Amino acid sequence: MIKRDELFSCKSAKLLVLMLLLFGNCAGCLEKDPVEAHVNSLVQGLGDEDERVSSVSANELCEIGEPAVDPLIKALKDDNSQVRSLAAQDLGIIGDKKATNSLIEALKDPVPEVRMNSAFSLGELQATEAVEPLIELLKDEDGEVVRYTVISLGMLKDPRATEPLCEVLKRDDASISYDGDSDMRYTGNSDIRSEAVFALGEIGDPRAVDTLLDLLSDKEIGSYAASSLGLMKGEYVFGKLIKLLENKNPTIRTNAVSVYEHIQDPAAVPIMIRMLNDQVPEVRRETAYALGHFNESEEIAQTEEPLINALGDRKVEVQAAAAGSLGLIESKKAIPLLAEIIQSKDSTLCETAIYSLARYKDPEAADALIDALGNENWHIRMEIVYSLMEVGDTRAVDPIISLLVDENYEVRKSAASALGKLGDRKAVEPIIKALETERESDVRITEVQALGILGGPEAIKCLSRVSTDKDEYKYVRNSAEKALVILKGGGTVNASSFY
Repeated sequence: MIKRDELFSCKSAKLLVLMLLLFGNCAGCLEKDPVEAHVNSLVQGLGDEDERVSSVSANELCEIGEPAVDPLIKALKDDNSQVRSLAAQDLGIIGDKKATNSLIEALKDPVPEVRMNSAFSLGELQATEAVEPLIELLKDEDGEVVRYTVISLGMLKDPRATEPLCEVLKRDDASISYDGDSDMRYTGNSDIRSEAVFALGEIGDPRAVDTLLDLLSDKEIGSYAASSLGLMKGEYVFGKLIKLLENKNPTIRTNAVSVYEHIQDPAAVPIMIRMLNDQVPEVRRETAYALGHFNESEEIAQTEEPLINALGDRKVEVQAAAAGSLGLIESKKAIPLLAEIIQSKDSTLCETAIYSLARYKDPEAADALIDALGNENWHIRMEIVYSLMEVGDTRAVDPIISLLVDENYEVRKSAASALGKLGDRKAVEPIIKALETERESDVRITEVQALGILGGPEAIKCLSRVSTDKDEYKYVRNSAEKALVILKGGGTVNASSFY
């Protein structure tokens, strides 16, 4: 049976299938409306045992849109459960509300996948009249039906679903069964509970606050509860969190900090700064990460020094979180410290410092990255090159040119790519020279593309030579040919020109 997420995976078979559907079902169709005949053929194709046929039929019906709605509604009563399932799915995608009542009726279908797709489509249709039937469907014995029903209720954002969804969160794994003979995907109660948490966040009903606060101790879905609570701003939530920051359970403290991050209330800043001294590394890490998202000037004035101090934390993960946040708030004081961190033996910490420096549109940050291009770790050199490419500082051109002969081909490839994007034609001659000795095909094609982007007479001359070299890799020649067509036509080559 075709699943929802497989609907659009078979486009390559579309032409063949449509020909079969059109020519295989046209006997006596000349007297009928050609659109109606085509739609009926496609609806029939929904039940084909070949998934390529049924998937393409479903896809085509969605593209047809409104003329397919009535036949699809009728198909909800088809004897073939695959037809009913795909019809329910298509009706949600098309989005015509005239299908609402029929989809509500289909919630009682004996086949789980039909109920699942009907429930989800009702959410897509924003059919608030379906809230009560969907709440009843939360009692379904099939896990996936319940999960999609929860998602649908979240889409509808109706407060009537608040208490039933809170009840779902109290279920244990044994309360939702799974038929092992079914081909349904069952992802477990934790997924249903996480979707319920997200749905409560979408609904935003204050009655869910206490339930969500209780879940902050849950290691599986506590972080999701924090995200949903972040959508429910208010003094009640804020006050409750202050007490939770003193809780003995570090999971609760960590998730409480995360809620403050989502709420984005400036009053939380001094409270969170104190949490940088928590005894548990996970709490300090989450706090350092969260503080980077408070980026108003008044907030940065409070967080900058504490985050700089956190670079000296005894735990690398806290240092990395602080480095990332300092980049987010673009702390000028932190630039020399981040430059030192690039020399760290810890690759994660080093890369975080690189990404942070790349966020600055500041010559000092670019200088720090340029100075680090001699790092002994090839992966770090490559990351720095790509970061300099994003920064766009042309002072990096000469240092990057020197990496066209780096011992590692990934670094050479990154250098060619960056030189193309930086757009300085002084790189044309060095790239041409590098092409003379470069053996790696991935590097050669990047160098050719860079020449196409940079353009100019020397680049065109080199590209012409490459495009006619029978000993050259075929896709390198093809790239040279594409660039030449554009350049000779007076156009501009960019990275997308080669795809």
